[in-house]
Amino acid sequence: MFASNTGTSTSHNNKIVLNRGEARTFRVLLRPVETGRHRWRFRFSNCIDSTWDDGSESWADLPGGRLEIVSACAAAEGGAFQPVTWGGAAGRAVEPRAWAVSDPVALDIPRGGRLAFSWCLRALEDGCILPATPDSRALCSAAPGEAAPDDMGAFREDDMACLPDAFEADRPVRARMVFMGDSITQGCQTRVDLCEQWAARIAAGIERDVAVWNIGLGYGRAADAAKNGAWLGKAAGADIVNLCFGVNDLLHGSRDAETLTRDLRAAIAALKARNPRVRAVLFTIPPFDLTGADEDRWRAVNGAIRGGDHLGADAVFDIAAILGHEPPRDNLAFFGGHPDGRGGAAAAGEYLTAFWPSARDDLMPGGGV
Repeated sequence: MFASNTGTSTSHNNKIVLNRGEARTFRVLLRPVETGRHRWRFRFSNCIDSTWDDGSESWADLPGGRLEIVSACAAAEGGAFQPVTWGGAAGRAVEPRAWAVSDPVALDIPRGGRLAFSWCLRALEDGCILPATPDSRALCSAAPGEAAPDDMGAFREDDMACLPDAFEADRPVRARMVFMGDSITQGCQTRVDLCEQWAARIAAGIERDVAVWNIGLGYGRAADAAKNGAWLGKAAGADIVNLCFGVNDLLHGSRDAETLTRDLRAAIAALKARNPRVRAVLFTIPPFDLTGADEDRWRAVNGAIRGGDHLGADAVFDIAAILGHEPPRDNLAFFGGHPDGRGGAAAAGEYLTAFWPSARDDLMPGGGV
């Protein structure tokens, strides 16, 4: 069974624009959750998942342009690159909103090693949008035109990268788990290449038969998830979906407490409509040093999440209580608004040692037995 094998989010909240015939090669180094010999495959969605900043540059469900995968290859870092094919061909055209799924390629990544992936994309139209993100927290580089993956002189470090959404290995799993949220989930402000964000730490620390796919994106909103578009469609295929939203809805979306609460409930309802077997874990809104009316809305929504029916979620993870100061200063972020590695460790530790053992049997397919 192919399942996500990295805790790093390479989903799309921004874009790179090329003109017809223009090509660019992207290269990334990723730390796998499970090393060793596996067959790998790579899945790419030609669509922007979530809104960037104020939405003037890119927004949820903005389709990518008509593009061509010219070539792709993968390797264990330091080893020989193996061609990655697409339906038996070296490359393929990808239409707006379409998925491209590679053929499997066998790689043997040693313990502590990294996966190296490179591909060249060419625009088939002017103003061609390549869905991208600048905040994957992976080691990314890019080169103009078609560059050989081992020609390091051609590449320059570039965080804005168009990459596959999912790096999957063929490994036995009992449950697929998704983390969906904003920059706090994606791991902004954690150190690049160290997998310090809490979602990546959970991916590394949870039992091996649970495969974690992190699709968190900077500036992501509950309003984006509630659109029930491409982003939520990714999450809906999972057995367990963790949702951590709210900061950007309050700061950039100008959502009042009632509207944000309604968006969270709508996102969970849409998930369950797409997949009646999915189990939803709703996180409280993390602290972000909000004050005044923003703090009032933050407290009101967190009260709604903690109480009643949890807005339709099957469980609640109170991340705000972990990342904030002691009350009454719990609106202030102890580890920074974008939690650093210490914050990632604190949140992941609480999830793995307290929340998951108590909720596992209710969340796992088949009751965890």
